Amino acid sequence: MRVTIKRFLLLILPFILINGNYAYGQFKAKNVFIVVGDQFRHDESFGSPTHALIPHLWNDMVPNASRCVTFYGNPSYMALVHLAIITGSWKDLRRSNQDDIPEQPTMFEYFRKGLGKDKKSCYFITSKPELNFLTYSNSEDYGENFGATAEFTKEKNNDEELYTKLTAYMKTSHPQLVFVILGGAKSFNKKQVPEDMVRYRKQLKEMDDHLYRIWMAVQADPVYKDKTDFFFLNDHGDILLQQDCDDECKRYLVIVALGPDIKKNYSTENKWRQINICPTVGKILGFPTPRVDKDATMIDDFFLNGGK
Repeated sequence: MRVTIKRFLLLILPFILINGNYAYGQFKAKNVFIVVGDQFRHDESFGSPTHALIPHLWNDMVPNASRCVTFYGNPSYMALVHLAIITGSWKDLRRSNQDDIPEQPTMFEYFRKGLGKDKKSCYFITSKPELNFLTYSNSEDYGENFGATAEFTKEKNNDEELYTKLTAYMKTSHPQLVFVILGGAKSFNKKQVPEDMVRYRKQLKEMDDHLYRIWMAVQADPVYKDKTDFFFLNDHGDILLQQDCDDECKRYLVIVALGPDIKKNYSTENKWRQINICPTVGKILGFPTPRVDKDATMIDDFFLNGGK
């Protein structure tokens, strides 16, 4: 009888550990960082044959990373796409007032409510203060009480100030869920004056440097090193106005992922989208994301365990 009970307990143990649709203990990472490069354009970065403006990302990170070469946005939604990443839904992206608090719960709220975490455990920072509505929703089931700790740079688009604030908070609080929006680049249409594009390319290279320094700060901290899955992506496609940029051109995005759970030197052509980020984070950290869109599933082919 004792042997039978022991076997029975072993059989039901995985179900006991399940929270929502997810079971704990399947991933090595205890932390997740998401870094968004605002106006980080595909054609000047991954679309360039030389990758000259992204030396750290291309040479130091991609060889140890997974990436999706067909990571697409949605051409119908060119503004507020940061919300799609944070909520796992397209529902909030068309609003009469762009500064309204979103209806859909954010990943911060899912994380804190699902795991009983305090506010300092999740952290949001950007050098674009106008994006101050992204840290919680007005959902009755979630809301501000489950929002993230938020910081903004005093000087708009100053990613060096952002880096200083971010690394200081990492040292003092070691948040498990971190969301960063780098805002130091200002993209221009290719028909703009050449000086604009020279300035943009310089800013893109600076963003590459800040991204790599954030990654290296993660690696230098024993709380994070080998325990953090790290995602970098941009907000939307090139949005070029000339006739040779069709709907497909506008959809091209960038995504790179590194960490103990992520395959190295791997690329996929599955058409993942920004709404897949939120449920992927939920799966890694073990919290449910019940109100994401139906097609917002985990980016499973990036993972060594197949996302299981």
